[in-house]
Amino acid sequence: MRVGIVCEGPTDFFAIRHFIGSALSAEGIGCEIIGVQPAMDNTRPVGGWVNVLSWLENNTPEVRALTYFGSGLFVTSPRSCDALLFQMDSDILECELFKKYVSEKFGYDVSAPTGAHDRAEEIRNILKIAARFPDMTEADANKHVLSPAVESTENWCVAAFTMPTKDFETLSGQALIDAFMSALQRFEGDVPNPPYAKIDKSKKRREKFCSAHSGFHARVADGCPQFRLACNHLIGLAP
Repeated sequence: MRVGIVCEGPTDFFAIRHFIGSALSAEGIGCEIIGVQPAMDNTRPVGGWVNVLSWLENNTPEVRALTYFGSGLFVTSPRSCDALLFQMDSDILECELFKKYVSEKFGYDVSAPTGAHDRAEEIRNILKIAARFPDMTEADANKHVLSPAVESTENWCVAAFTMPTKDFETLSGQALIDAFMSALQRFEGDVPNPPYAKIDKSKKRREKFCSAHSGFHARVADGCPQFRLACNHLIGLAP
């Protein structure tokens, strides 16, 4: 199975590749996960969500069908995929710049509900509008796996590291920053020293962490319901 990833940034890509890849392997599904967007750099001048929404704007449903889903003349395209997974964090729902962008681009007023499920649904609604779901065939729409991360893929990392399992999608703000950075430092053999000013986005540190914890994908699925939904969608699309 080949899955193309459109995500906010490189640290998100590592979480997707290692946790979702391992979850699919555990189901006996051979999976090649490729980065479609973004380029693997740390350039995020406005916000990673721009990477995702701009990619959808620049790659119309017709382009996606021809280039990635093996339709029409380009059946042998080297970029052909069984699915495209779109990840966007729900922590941007309060961002005024994000709200303005979505309103101006799509005529949609963003809400910021408090419950984890509702926050995921709001991101999913925005992705459906940006992806132009009504303009796609049912088969092509089903190959779009919408994967809101509540509140971010750092929640997945904390869930993979932590026992016992709990609802990790309720972690946000300073509590999430401290939980993630403490997990990262413990993994690296250091003593945590919260509070932390921000989450470290180093590619090398993140890939090493996600790779080392990929075998704990079941913890992520138990603690982050939106992760489980994305995995189940992909399992249903496996050839």
